[in-house]
Amino acid sequence: MPVPIAEAVSPRRLIRDEVFIRLLDAIVDGDLTPGEQLYDAEIEKWVGVSRTPVREALNQLAAMGLVEIMPQKRTRVTPIDPVRLRALIDTVGSLMTGVVRDATSLLTDDDRDALRAFKERVGDGTEMADLVRERVLTDGFINVFVRRLDNRTIAKLFTRRLPEVRRALIAAPTSNAFTKGAPHAKAAVDAAVAGNGVKAANAIAEFWTKGLVTVVDEFATKAVPTVKEGR
Repeated sequence: MPVPIAEAVSPRRLIRDEVFIRLLDAIVDGDLTPGEQLYDAEIEKWVGVSRTPVREALNQLAAMGLVEIMPQKRTRVTPIDPVRLRALIDTVGSLMTGVVRDATSLLTDDDRDALRAFKERVGDGTEMADLVRERVLTDGFINVFVRRLDNRTIAKLFTRRLPEVRRALIAAPTSNAFTKGAPHAKAAVDAAVAGNGVKAANAIAEFWTKGLVTVVDEFATKAVPTVKEGR
């Protein structure tokens, strides 16, 4: 498991949080691939910490569904399972639909500007994987509504479940999910900016059910790369 190159732990963060963030980013971005075995000693050397915070971070990631821990056997990055992914996308999509419906009337001018900026970057959807990787889809679109709704329980659910969705979208074999979803994402922005919560919610529902969910079929019909050669 050659670990990604990174700087040592920042003293401004708690050690366990730093380890968690480093591992989370590496898994979501694909530096640590689905099915890849993880070794405590290598992670300790990479991040420059002791075993305890490494174990704590791995347990957090396991609770999020991104790591599998088999005591006395192995710890690995969780493979992408199409059945689990479909259920996850359905759940997050339904939750997002309600958030958009309820938060649209609360949007500020700055929120609407952020949504317009997101729409401009969407284009035809072929480059949306970069928006996912750069967190533009999350911070410039999804979180605009989540922050404005200001519901801690919902915010925690998104924090816990979105990384797994992001990982699958970044690892998707093609951009089909994005090209199919782009028109609906744009429609959701237009409706939200116009203050029509119901229309925005309907559009966001189609963004998930007619766009992003199609990535599940791609993983079901095409073998997903797991452990990289030489690891």
